[in-house]
Amino acid sequence: MIHRLRHMYRKLLLSFIPARSYVIEVGEAPHEIIRKLQDIIQPHPFYFLFPARSQKPYSGKFSVNRFVAIKNNAGNFQRQIKVSGYFYIINNRIYVRIILSNPFSLINMVVLGFLYFLFLIFRVAPFDQFLLNALLWVLPVIITYLITNFTFQGIYKKEKLRFFKIFNGKRLTDKQIEALHI
Repeated sequence: MIHRLRHMYRKLLLSFIPARSYVIEVGEAPHEIIRKLQDIIQPHPFYFLFPARSQKPYSGKFSVNRFVAIKNNAGNFQRQIKVSGYFYIINNRIYVRIILSNPFSLINMVVLGFLYFLFLIFRVAPFDQFLLNALLWVLPVIITYLITNFTFQGIYKKEKLRFFKIFNGKRLTDKQIEALHI
């Protein structure tokens, strides 16, 4: 019963947050995984701010047991998906935790914070009724959230499949993840 409630809570929470996390038991050799990741990720020192000038779909960086990649969109600045991968070796098996998220959700919140700061300074309240003024203040949050979440929902499934194919493994269940302490 508790696991069922926890699963329902997690599913409800994930429908509101533009991030997804998966743990995969890797079915490829380590050198093959590295080669496949290098085929799609262009190392770039400022990958988060500026996309690499490359034909590869991602810019990012590699570390000892992890990688970070942000999707390159040649046509526009907004790259809606960030993929972080953390590798674990347990009992001579390789596992990877993949986290797909929207890197611009934080930037959106900073811009909104600045907007609300301006609202406070200039005491923006164009309507006589409190309810209409409250709606005016809440509307930017709702619009930003919806745009951020819907753009993420639209592309994360395709990118998830791309990384699942790279690792050629099986997705672990919550019980398996807890048993491995990943």
